[in-house]
Amino acid sequence: MENCTSAAELLEERQGAQRMAISTAIGTAETAVAGIDDDSTDTEVSAANMAVAAARTAISGAADLPQAEKDANTGTVNAIANRLTTALESRTMAKNAADEQMRKDMAATGKALHAALGGPEAGGNALANNEAAPSLAAAGLTINAAAGAGSLGATVDPNEAVLEAGDAAGALGSWMGTDYAHSMGTGDSKVTNDARVYTNRGAATSVAFADAGYTIIAAGSPNAGSVLLVSGGSTETGIDLANVMVTAFDHSGTQNHPIPDNNVALKLRGTFDGAPGEFSCTGTCTSTNDGKGGPSALGGTWHFKADTGAMVSQPDANYLYYGWWVSKDSEGAPTAASAFVGEVGDVDGTGDTSSGADLTGSATYVGNAAGKFAMSNPLDGTGNGGHFTADATLTANFGAIAADNENGVTGTIDNFRLNDGSEDPGWSVALNRSSAWAADGAITGPTSDATVWSINGNKALASGAWSGTMYDEMPGNTDDDPAGDGSNIPTTVIGTFYSEFSTIGRMVGAFGVDKQ
Repeated sequence: MENCTSAAELLEERQGAQRMAISTAIGTAETAVAGIDDDSTDTEVSAANMAVAAARTAISGAADLPQAEKDANTGTVNAIANRLTTALESRTMAKNAADEQMRKDMAATGKALHAALGGPEAGGNALANNEAAPSLAAAGLTINAAAGAGSLGATVDPNEAVLEAGDAAGALGSWMGTDYAHSMGTGDSKVTNDARVYTNRGAATSVAFADAGYTIIAAGSPNAGSVLLVSGGSTETGIDLANVMVTAFDHSGTQNHPIPDNNVALKLRGTFDGAPGEFSCTGTCTSTNDGKGGPSALGGTWHFKADTGAMVSQPDANYLYYGWWVSKDSEGAPTAASAFVGEVGDVDGTGDTSSGADLTGSATYVGNAAGKFAMSNPLDGTGNGGHFTADATLTANFGAIAADNENGVTGTIDNFRLNDGSEDPGWSVALNRSSAWAADGAITGPTSDATVWSINGNKALASGAWSGTMYDEMPGNTDDDPAGDGSNIPTTVIGTFYSEFSTIGRMVGAFGVDKQ
């Protein structure tokens, strides 16, 4: 006899499945809604709404359940939905408060930075806020706004501070960025200086140790062929003990290194400036290590003799740089900011003192700019401030500048990105035609109304200042000098600019561009 399932049993099976679906859906909704708080993401909120909707769908689709049971489940889901509504109202209030606080913070930053940004010095093209231009060297970036004394005029001469190199800041074209920072003081007197610097420094090159610039002791001396590192405990001029790498010096504090019996000197293998060779010491030989790598001090008289054929990696010692700096008070509010450019070593290589008036032809230069900006509108209380990067283009028509010709340099700064983001605020800054060439490749912008800042095509009145310097990083290049008369076209231009948009906007920046 075959087993048959009765209609009642089939109904009971369908009801069980429907109850299970409702229970699962309500549990999922409970969990999703319980996780909603003021910090929930839009994705989490969407998932909670979908879970509540799914629970309602499960109830409405339970055709075999008694209406009273479905009504009870609907009441449970309604309670969950009410909790979600309450959580979302709280989230909206918190988000609105956070947005309002962010707007206030942005406005405060914009207002403070608007006051801190230094424009051009009266009657000239040099930017204010630093009496002497910042200087980039091996020790770090030197700026003289260490006092954080607010927007600095040309007559203010604050103390210098050396900022130490920190993290890489990415690349702008072929120019590599590095962040620098230094803090001084404590409590209410604390001042922090930040900077971002872009350089076109080239890759290191390898040279023979004998050509690395160290003084090699001549033949006829007991130490012929070696370099004197330390004499009687005093480090020789031009010697950096951080370049000394010897296993025996890998210790903390100070250690004695006795000369072996029957030996005139202590002999140790190691490297100096990356070159392998032998160190020798006479006298009372000691080494002190402060845990930062090479020895911080050596006692006795030390020499180093490189192995035959030893090579040294030498960093590029001739390059250009541009960037911005900002001083901030103990609460992190900006008090002074400006932009700068500079040269390390001798980029031209020949001490070129010519000017654009000595050249003929034209050239286009393309690259990037970076700087600080501030927007502060006292009418509606809005504002913003921070740093930017942008594209930069210059067009140079060489030859003497006159009213009846187009000689000189014009430029455009556009495609702005604010605060390391991709946002383009629709800004563009025109650099009006330069007014003069000067020796050493200097470009003098107009003495007044040198720039025009546009926002989405709306031009502000002319304002600000800009200036630059041309460099020929390939002197003697016959492509630029086919006549052989020394009129090489410069390969690179660096410069600074300052611009205003009515009374609400200020920016200061620097650029580095390369000949196309």
